[in-house]
Formats: sequence, structure tokens, C-alpha cells
Amino acid sequence: MTATRSEHPNELLPWYVNGTLTGQEQREVMNHLETCERCRQEIAWLQKIRAQIKADESGAPGEFGLNRLMRDIRREQAVPARKRSWWQPALAAAAVIIVVQGAVLMNLLSQPEPIVPLGGPAAEGVVLQVRFHPEASEAQIRALLQQVRGNIVGGPGALGVYRLRLDDMAGEAAVEHTINELRVQQETITHVARE
Repeated sequence: MTATRSEHPNELLPWYVNGTLTGQEQREVMNHLETCERCRQEIAWLQKIRAQIKADESGAPGEFGLNRLMRDIRREQAVPARKRSWWQPALAAAAVIIVVQGAVLMNLLSQPEPIVPLGGPAAEGVVLQVRFHPEASEAQIRALLQQVRGNIVGGPGALGVYRLRLDDMAGEAAVEHTINELRVQQETITHVARE
């Protein structure tokens, strides 16, 4: 063996089992195997693995497999285009439904009529329905409530609507003035209506 190799020719053993070593390397491995039990066991193990791999190799599909593959390809190409494109009308119908639903929701959300709560106790006095802007901070909301002398008595509901009771409202004109005052606060409120 050459001086550059380690004590055991581990890197050459798989090549030896495959029969792909050059003459010099093969002689070196054979000489080493005469005296080394460990390497002989390694060779036996590698030969066993090689035999198992060869036994497990599945053959190519051959002519029968190729014929079956070609038959399947021709059958797929022969399917009429109208059978394969059923999803296009379904996709168009789904898009129309989404657009119609969006228009209905936008119409409902833009109406100033109050959203009638389905449950819960009715609040005493003047009650407004208010939807706060999603970007409004807690400080802005608190300042607004103090400005109109209001208290949150319910909400948010499924649509994000809060119920706001106004304290000390003397007359209908004061209520309308407060509602108009809240409608101007567009950076904090997106919807105001009286219940």
C-alpha cells in the first residue's frame, strides 16, 4: 500500500467489491485483506448489501409499460375540450356572486339607518349606534365620548357597532346637534345613527 493511505484502505473497499479498482490498487487491497479480519468483514458486508440492491432492482417497464403509457396519453388528448373546461363557467359565476355580495354589503354599510340590536336590555335615554374607525386610538375614542358626554352601553356587535348613551340631552335639537358633531369626526367615527 502507498504511504499516503491510512492503515486500512476504507475508501477503496466499495470499489474493490464493485470490481472497478485499477491493477495496482486491487493488489494493495488484496494484500491487506490477507492480514486484516476487520476489512474482510467489511468486504463481506458490502458484498451482502450489493447483492440485496441487485435483487431489489425493478426492471424497466419494457415495451408493455411504454405501450400503456402511450395509450393513456392518447386517451387524455382525445378528451373533448368542453369536458375539461367545466370550471370556467363555474369560476365566472362565483366571481359574479362575489361582486353582487360586495355591492349589497357596501349598500348596507353606507346607509345611515340604525342597525337594530337583536337582544340585550334597552338603554334609558338617547341611544346612538356608532362604528369607530379601525385606526382610531383608545385616546381618541375616550376624548370623543367625553366631548359628547356619552357612555358606551353595548357592543361591539358582529358589524363593529357600539351602542352609545348620551347623558343630559335636553331636547331633540341637542340630540341632532350631537349626531352632526359626531359625523364630522370622520377620522374617529365611520357610522352614526340614532336607535
